[in-house]
Amino acid sequence: MQEKLSEVTLILIGSTVIILVLTGLIVISLFINQKRKYRHRQEKLEMKSNFDQELLRSHIEIQTQSFESISRELHDNVGTLISIAMVHIRSLAAPLHSSEEQKITEAESLLNEAMTTLKDISLSINPENISRLGWQRSFAAELERIRKTNLFIIHYEEEGTPFPVELRKQVIIFRILQETLNNVLKHSNGGNIYTHIHFADPLLVISIKDDGKGFTAGQINASPQGSGMKKGSGIKNMLARAAMLPATLDLDSTPEKGTTVTLTYKETLTQNLSLHDQDSYR
Repeated sequence: MQEKLSEVTLILIGSTVIILVLTGLIVISLFINQKRKYRHRQEKLEMKSNFDQELLRSHIEIQTQSFESISRELHDNVGTLISIAMVHIRSLAAPLHSSEEQKITEAESLLNEAMTTLKDISLSINPENISRLGWQRSFAAELERIRKTNLFIIHYEEEGTPFPVELRKQVIIFRILQETLNNVLKHSNGGNIYTHIHFADPLLVISIKDDGKGFTAGQINASPQGSGMKKGSGIKNMLARAAMLPATLDLDSTPEKGTTVTLTYKETLTQNLSLHDQDSYR
């Protein structure tokens, strides 16, 4: 009887061990399978991310070439036409009536203003100028261009010491800021633009705030007929460019209290770069 009990006990123990081993093998197999699936999922996400990055990079390269072409056309063709018009006006035979002289003077003044505006726009869109001047001076020039329109009062603050940023990334940073200012001009209906730049090597934080009508979270995806800032190609481009740096881009807005756009970028370049002269906007 005792022998039978011992046999039964051994069988139970053996069965339990076998079950535990099989259970362990199943758990390990499931764990390996889940890990493999997770790795596969991560690889797919990485491939998609790389594809999106390449697609965006190609888009930006095409856009950059287009900007360069437009800048040259404005400078070489439209600028030349304005210069010729000014030469013709100055070559008019004298004497002229006072009223005619006044009209000629006004026409010359308008052509000079058009030439200045043309040069500002040409400089603003040409990537070579942005790389040469640096993002900060290019941004200051953009603010000055807006100030000249008398549509907004510009407020500029800067703290910390500027540090080198990779040239390719400087162009991307400037394009984000430029698109932000364009959105303010088109949508805010405000009267003030507040800009703040904070340098804390390797961290760069730039905020642009307006005192316009603002928008609610739902209005970002609103139809073109709605009010406020829309999540059209402008904001999508800004977010995509920020992802390329990489950087974070935060939009904070309250109806009738304006909008604040904050770009936070951390420079990871370790090699020494020459720092462009970056004059403060005064």
